[in-house]
Amino acid sequence: MPTGLNTSAQDEILNRIDALERTLVALLESTRPAPESDWVDSKEFCRLVGLKDTKALVYEMSKGVLRGPAIRNIGTAKRPRYRFHRTKAVDQFLNRSAKVS
Repeated sequence: MPTGLNTSAQDEILNRIDALERTLVALLESTRPAPESDWVDSKEFCRLVGLKDTKALVYEMSKGVLRGPAIRNIGTAKRPRYRFHRTKAVDQFLNRSAKVS
């Protein structure tokens, strides 16, 4: 700090700097990207596991490769819209060769 300032002026400057720092920290935290969702749609899941298209995914589902808590139907029985758990479904898919022969 400059030596020509009295202690109250120095305290005021330090308080303002602290306030600016808190504002900057809050701003930086608010602009962080949101954490990835645990559930992905069929196109994103195909991209994660390297399937060509969603038809191949439907085939794998019909064989029972993906099942249980790794899949959610957020649609209706007539028009299903599946969501796949990012880690559970990928693990089931990658372990399919050991179970399906």
